[in-house]
Amino acid sequence: MMKRWLRLLQTQGIAFFFLASVLLGPAFTWAQGLEKVRIGIPVVAMSQLPILMGQEKKIFQAEGFDLEVIQIRTALSLPAMVAGELDFATSAETTIRSAVSGMPLKAIGFIGIRSSLVLMVQPRINKVTDLKGGKIAVSSLRTTTDFVARDILKYYGLNPDKDIVTLPLGSEANKIASVKGGAVDGAIVTLPDDSIAEEQGLKKLVFAGDIVEGLQSGLSTSVKKINENPAQVKRMARAFVKSLDLSRTDRSGSVDFIVKQWKVSRKVAEGSYDLMVKTFSPDGEAPEKLIRNLVEQVKRAQKVEREVALSDVVDFSFVREARKR
Repeated sequence: MMKRWLRLLQTQGIAFFFLASVLLGPAFTWAQGLEKVRIGIPVVAMSQLPILMGQEKKIFQAEGFDLEVIQIRTALSLPAMVAGELDFATSAETTIRSAVSGMPLKAIGFIGIRSSLVLMVQPRINKVTDLKGGKIAVSSLRTTTDFVARDILKYYGLNPDKDIVTLPLGSEANKIASVKGGAVDGAIVTLPDDSIAEEQGLKKLVFAGDIVEGLQSGLSTSVKKINENPAQVKRMARAFVKSLDLSRTDRSGSVDFIVKQWKVSRKVAEGSYDLMVKTFSPDGEAPEKLIRNLVEQVKRAQKVEREVALSDVVDFSFVREARKR
């Protein structure tokens, strides 16, 4: 029965959070004595490696959490945090964008501080400029995959507003299938799905981490959660930092997990891990320069005239405290 509700949550979105909370009650937990906490992730991909590994290795459980990881589109996860239907989410870059626009959310930690996304294309495409007039599949519009697609196009001299159309197709499988079927010319995918796509005949054109320095996944929550339940946020930050450290430093264990989770060969897992780990934050924070650049970019795009302080969009005090322990 519970698996059925989780499938509904993933496919139908925010409305089911309320129904689940009514049916289960706020104090419900499957693990006796543990606090039930929900975290939303946009994709089951290596950008989420610390969260997924931390859950398997019971790092969150050691901090007193019965962690429920829910795959949910970023467009739904952010309002779900504001409404209290999600406790945390990993869409940290998009959280900052939304916070600049006035949504009461903050990023409290970062996993990725360089892009780990890959532009996969049909075999006939030999260079980025060949995509002019074509279509690129992304997970959702105005979220990280969409912005990275635009950054790649700009880097190679194209105008993303005129020269290309980005289509929101959701999952990695949907994006890859749409390229194979000819519905789109390319797709922005995550590791290790780039290798899976190559095995299915697609061409790897650009690893965004080589050219795009920018914020990616991390840990976010609501301002209300920070103000009203800082003890829970502190424990989550400790688990987050421990999980990030584990995935950064334990190459063998991480590769084992990737092989098991994504059912890829050890060679593919090792190659994907070595690319991914280069994008990870060394301490769970993000450089101030990248945050300021993102804030100013959003202000210009959305014509926000008010001053936006870094403290309005991020709060790294919890991960800093966690690193002292």
